[in-house]
Amino acid sequence: MKRIYSKYKSILNLAIVIASLIVFNIVANKIFFRIDLSSDQIHSLSPKTKDLLVNLEDIISADVYLDGDFPAEIEKLKKALSEKLDEFKAFGGENFKVNFINLDEDPELAKEFKNQVFNDGLDYSDILISRDSKQEVVRIWPGIILRMGDQFKAVQLLQKGKFPISQVIINHFNDQLEYNLILGINNLLKPTTKKIKFLRGHGELDNADAWIIRDQLIKNYDVDTIRIKQLKVKYYNETIEISNNKYDSLIKNKIDSIFISERSIPVFDEFGNPNKNAKRYITKTFQNQEISKFLKDVSKISEDLDVLDETDLLLIAKPKTSFSEKELFIIDQYVMNGGKIIWMVDMLEVNESELVDTNITYARPLKHQLQQFLFKYGARFNVNMINDVRCAPITREDGLGRIPNWYFYPLLYLDKPSIYLNNVGPIKTRYVCSIDTVGDDNIKKTALLKSSAEFKILRQTSVNYQNLYNYNPRNFDIDLNNEAPVSAWLFEGVFKSNYENRAVSKDFKKFISNPIVNFKSKSKETKMIFIGDGDLIRNDFIKADNQIKPVLLSFESADYGTSEFFPRYGNEVFFLNIVDELLDRSELIPLRSKMNMPRLLNKEIFGQRNFWQLINIMIPLILVIVIGLINQYRRKKKYA
Repeated sequence: MKRIYSKYKSILNLAIVIASLIVFNIVANKIFFRIDLSSDQIHSLSPKTKDLLVNLEDIISADVYLDGDFPAEIEKLKKALSEKLDEFKAFGGENFKVNFINLDEDPELAKEFKNQVFNDGLDYSDILISRDSKQEVVRIWPGIILRMGDQFKAVQLLQKGKFPISQVIINHFNDQLEYNLILGINNLLKPTTKKIKFLRGHGELDNADAWIIRDQLIKNYDVDTIRIKQLKVKYYNETIEISNNKYDSLIKNKIDSIFISERSIPVFDEFGNPNKNAKRYITKTFQNQEISKFLKDVSKISEDLDVLDETDLLLIAKPKTSFSEKELFIIDQYVMNGGKIIWMVDMLEVNESELVDTNITYARPLKHQLQQFLFKYGARFNVNMINDVRCAPITREDGLGRIPNWYFYPLLYLDKPSIYLNNVGPIKTRYVCSIDTVGDDNIKKTALLKSSAEFKILRQTSVNYQNLYNYNPRNFDIDLNNEAPVSAWLFEGVFKSNYENRAVSKDFKKFISNPIVNFKSKSKETKMIFIGDGDLIRNDFIKADNQIKPVLLSFESADYGTSEFFPRYGNEVFFLNIVDELLDRSELIPLRSKMNMPRLLNKEIFGQRNFWQLINIMIPLILVIVIGLINQYRRKKKYA
């Protein structure tokens, strides 16, 4: 009887275990659960992301093109993306669907499918994989197209171009998944109407120089360029017609590429279609050439007071030539009416191209004459350059390799990072100046970027590749009690007009006093950011696949083609953060800043790797042996 009871009891226990496993699996499929042991919950979706997904009213489908059989390194990307999408599905429920699509599944249709995906806004990446001293190239499409009804949004998850895979790039890919997906969903649900304008007309960075940051801003804002000195409508339309005709001529004559600013810009893509990414840049360049010609005729120019009225944020990046009095007045009144500006201004210019032949160049003062104008708002741009021990490398213009520590390229940060720098890499600058605060104490002034404690201030100086000793701050007495210079500030409050009690010509004073002008001496509550580096958002270019391509701001172009080519700088993230701050979209800042710093072991911990490897091997073995001995002891005692 005991045996029968014991037999049925065993069967019952087995049935309970099986039933429990079935119930557990059913519940697990319905409820997503993960324990995140990180201190700042970096592996978990943010509360706002969860709320957005739970409250989706329309069905959003994600077509994922990172699919297929890949080497182990790329499989890590695929797995991370799949897991992140599982989290999104868990909170989005029936309103968030995922489709994995292998573009190479049907060889006959592969080219057509890839062409369609490319036209929808995604691009491929060529990943270099090293195997047994050989290198193979694996082409992947690391992107998603989000669809809602007849609307769609392309989400690029990895840099375009050719580069080796590394753990840092894998980490960077993983870290940005939530932000990239949520940004795409947000743009589907509520397309932005905020307008950002890059100022033109004073030698500022052109569209190519700011290609990468424009590409990022366009994802979230309406981005364009603007001139305060504008052509009258009749002549402006004429420049559009001329530029379009020139572009059509390139297509008609099948011109493969065109040189603009000493860069080869491809007219056609790899599929033989007109390169849509380059079209706007090429036509805009043609138009700017025509505008420059027309602007020489004063009768064709207008300086309308309301030219900035529809601008939510004005970006002034690296102006080189002077502003007219009326241009400055229009900018001033734009601020008085609550307009927001990011000033990225160099005080000294260094022409590195002169180092090709002469091996020496000089820092020369720029003639934009903005120092006094910005001083009135409380920001004193000093005519100097900061040299810092904490600095970036440079590729020599004379072709003789690279210099690992170019002290003129300081890496700026803060001792206690603000929300704009939280988990963001150091900010690469070039020939940056210091900025002091002066004047009105009613303006809230927040330091954004500063040098390290090991710095040196230079004024008008020579710059050459041989004299590195004199540029290294450590070769001079460093007073560590000196406050490190600040090179970027956020000002918030009510600003006084530059033209309040300002000495101007009689004609201009008469112009200001005209009631039609509606002069304001004090601003509405607003914000401005002052940065002592015009190159903060300038991207470098590299030659890849016989094409000149822009480099992401987070990468160091001097390391291209090496294992060191990975995300290391925070310029892009920092700039997007301060743009979101000025345009009242600060909810994106903590999401974007999730673990942008490379997650690598520090040297001290890395030196202990053998110890921890031994622990990982021995502990499981010891546990198995101990459990076995305990089990054997219990059995002996039970049946003794």
